[in-house]
Amino acid sequence: MKFAEQKNSKMSILARVKSGWTALKFIRVGLGSLILYSSIESGQVPGIIVGGIFTLFSLLTDGVCCAGACYTPASTTDLSKTGDIEYEELGAK
Repeated sequence: MKFAEQKNSKMSILARVKSGWTALKFIRVGLGSLILYSSIESGQVPGIIVGGIFTLFSLLTDGVCCAGACYTPASTTDLSKTGDIEYEELGAK
């Protein structure tokens, strides 16, 4: 695959930031920004790193599973066919 084809087949970072804005994404970006801002204001380096990671992940991800982003199709296997199951008791006290 050539570079131009790779570039077109993947979503650009700017398009990823612009897409998928739901209420949950607003909350995630807001909380990440709040952590980042308060850490910068107080000079906490670990908080700046964590706030930056939270903010970047929330901006660059498409969504979360509870928002319907990862659909799993229903199983097509027949579950009505079950065989006889035999149980054995383990040492009783």
